[in-house]
Amino acid sequence: MTVALFSVACTENAPPNVGADGSPTSSSRPYLTLPMQQPRAVHHASTLPDGRVLITGGCTTAGCGGFPAARVSELYDPITGRFTSGPTMLSPRASNTVTVLQDGRILLTGGYPGEGLPAMPSAEVFDPVSERFSAVAAMGTARANHTATLLSDGRVLVAGGSDQDGETLRSTEIFDPRTASFTTGPQLSAPRAAHAAVALGDRIVLVGGGPGRRAVATTDVFVNQAWVPGPDLRTPRVKHAVAALPGGRILVVGGSPGTEGRTLLESTEVLDLDTGDVTAGPRLSEGEYKLDGAVVTLPDHRVVIAGGQQIDVYDPVADVITVLPSPTLPRRSFVTATAVGPRTVLVAGGYDDAIVPTDDAHLVTIPR
Repeated sequence: MTVALFSVACTENAPPNVGADGSPTSSSRPYLTLPMQQPRAVHHASTLPDGRVLITGGCTTAGCGGFPAARVSELYDPITGRFTSGPTMLSPRASNTVTVLQDGRILLTGGYPGEGLPAMPSAEVFDPVSERFSAVAAMGTARANHTATLLSDGRVLVAGGSDQDGETLRSTEIFDPRTASFTTGPQLSAPRAAHAAVALGDRIVLVGGGPGRRAVATTDVFVNQAWVPGPDLRTPRVKHAVAALPGGRILVVGGSPGTEGRTLLESTEVLDLDTGDVTAGPRLSEGEYKLDGAVVTLPDHRVVIAGGQQIDVYDPVADVITVLPSPTLPRRSFVTATAVGPRTVLVAGGYDDAIVPTDDAHLVTIPR
């Protein structure tokens, strides 16, 4: 079930006007458009311990080029409502992973250093205290389009992806922040790339993805240091997104049956990891894929889906999606969505249908 929520006004190039919780202070401006330091897509956004948002990597020019310029990170401050230039990454990266460690540092792994270049094994860490990037030991295998998920013990599980030859991987690695190094982890049940991962307590769940251009419907669950099969999806998916829901459930959002994205999925589904049940969820307002980073969970457990022209909000209690109409918000893919307040989301960058990155960011207030 999908219902329209309310009409909104979008003030282009409005000056920052935010409250202590990071939201626009004027109720007549549920959207504010803010300029980033540079156009950016296929990037990442990570929340720092002090509430600022670190924007890293991606591409900056048409055709998803300009990787070197994206080495310069930027920081969004929800108090001032402005972006400022941040420190320079050690390597350009896109289709990499970014994981917030338990001590507040940010781990970046793998990815592509440029369009058409092979995946890399290198990794680096951002320290929010010194505001510097520093190298850590490289992964054992070059990877892009993989996942990296924080374990409950503070380590990071890196899984699957594509190697430097474009082959889809079954291998995993585990990063230990105490030694700043990677060790080999257990093999997946099958090769998996462009998949999605989510933590549910001590369990890590890998959802969909697939080898080559094909999507798969399988899931893998990492529990007790080993992989076990999870429930199959109703629909095979790649380049989709997942979010943890209360009660050991997982929301699976959008994606495509193939990496080329000729068909974009409007469907969602809900996996119950405890019962093994998989049920159809409400439909999105439009088909959406390339959703890595575009889905964020609010403190009240609602899930904001910002990967399309409109912003959808999933309510896990009512099992409905409501829609924030935004007719002046252009269609973007590979955006990031980050909570900067209890009901405020920063939607940043992305590229349009012509693969041209934008420097627009939108500060969105989600109604109660």
